[in-house]
Amino acid sequence: KQRLRRKKLKVKVRVPATAANLGAGFNCLGLALELYNTLEISEANSGVSIKILGEGKNGLPKNRSNLSLNAIYKVFDICGYKLKGLKIKIHNRIPIARGLGSSAAAIVAGAVAANELCGKKLSQDDLIQLCADLEGHPDNIAAAFLGGLTICGYEDSKLIYTNIFVRYGLRAIIAVPQNLKVKTKDAVAVLPKRVPFADAVFNLSRVAFFINGMMTDELDIMGLGMDDRLHQSYRKGLIPGLEDVFRAARGAGAHGVALSGAGPSVIAITNRFPDPIGEAMKKAFAAKGIKAEIMILDADNKGVTVKVKRA
Repeated sequence: KQRLRRKKLKVKVRVPATAANLGAGFNCLGLALELYNTLEISEANSGVSIKILGEGKNGLPKNRSNLSLNAIYKVFDICGYKLKGLKIKIHNRIPIARGLGSSAAAIVAGAVAANELCGKKLSQDDLIQLCADLEGHPDNIAAAFLGGLTICGYEDSKLIYTNIFVRYGLRAIIAVPQNLKVKTKDAVAVLPKRVPFADAVFNLSRVAFFINGMMTDELDIMGLGMDDRLHQSYRKGLIPGLEDVFRAARGAGAHGVALSGAGPSVIAITNRFPDPIGEAMKKAFAAKGIKAEIMILDADNKGVTVKVKRA
């Protein structure tokens, strides 16, 4: 009798963009957004091929220094998966190095896809911890996995996290500078080793205001919660006109505005008409010689999604 050939597994993973910090929630808050990267992976008889479309198609590496491929191999190593060959297709829609979680999306996509090939040996907790270790901070990772508004932190060395459903009607207006990048290491380098006690207390109150405002629809309180004293004032030197962009967004109707992650993108949140806010942010950047693209996005409440089939 002819032996039936086993069908090869094909996995497609979709991961949302994320905005971390959101002002006061430094390294602990993240918001998932309806802008997505996708990764398709399938088993092959031999070799590893990678095709990259969209953002970074001509610049991203296609070896293990690629964040997705590195995450894939990490999961394979942990699970004892014996690699014969892989075919990988990546379609990036999240701008790279703009504070919208592109690196987190790449890591999450690779880890989740690899875990499917391994028969889901790793739990969600395992994967989130692994990805946070690879990323170096958990805020974008948790939001990319869980969707909604996420809160994360550490208990000893264990990552703990939760998320909140973001109601429909809230819009995120993102101003994405096109001719300005901020490397994470540079954004970290400008931060102080110590902060005044009063500034720490200020941020504690603002994080509480932000979360309460998001849960109760008290959007003025939510907007107040996007004020910050721990990181944004130190990073404004890396982003010309940042305070002008903040003022322009509020003046045009934003309830709150902050850096998206380490920047240089700026996120404003409102339930009002978003177009005037985006235009005001764009003009404020333009006054400093910076061209900005405006994205108007809803929150993503699903997080990472996976489709699996045998082909």
